[in-house]
Amino acid sequence: MLSLTLALAPAAGQAQNGGQLVSPHTGLSGVYTAQTIISDDFHHVLMGHVIVAARDGQTAIALVIQQRRDGVHYLHFDTATAQSIELPFRRRRGNGCTHGHCRDRPIGLIVLSAPLLARLSETGLDAVLSGRSGTIRLNVPAGLFADALRQASGHGLLDIAPNG
Repeated sequence: MLSLTLALAPAAGQAQNGGQLVSPHTGLSGVYTAQTIISDDFHHVLMGHVIVAARDGQTAIALVIQQRRDGVHYLHFDTATAQSIELPFRRRRGNGCTHGHCRDRPIGLIVLSAPLLARLSETGLDAVLSGRSGTIRLNVPAGLFADALRQASGHGLLDIAPNG
C-alpha cells in the first residue's frame, strides 16, 4: 500500500495548488491538497501536503513532507512522534527536481489511516521529526487534513464524510 502512495505522490511543483490525479494506464487515482508550510524552523522550512491514493480496492493516505531548498544542508529524519507515540514515518530520498526546476527536497511521509485522517481534520497534528539532523517540530493545520478528506470523499475514495 505504501508503494501506491509513493507512486501517486505529486512532485513539489504540482502540489502547490492541490488537485486530482488519474492514471487510466496504471489504474491509480487520487487527490492531493495544496502544499503548505508545516514547520518554519530557524534554518529550515518544511512543506507538507496530504495525498489519498487508490488502486485495486486499496487506499493509501499520507502526509508528504518536503524541505524547501535553503542552501544550508539536507535534513535526515528516521522517526516521527506525536504525544510520545511513534507515527508510521517513511523516509524518502530524491533531489526535488521536476520539469527542470529544483525547489523542495523529499524528506518522508507519515502514513495515515482513514479514521486518523478524520480526527486530524478536526485537531490538526503537532509532531516531532527526529534523526541525525536533530529534531524539528511540525504544526500541520486541521484544514489541510479537512481538505484532503473533503476531496477524497467527493471523489469516492473514502467513505468518511467530512464534518461541517
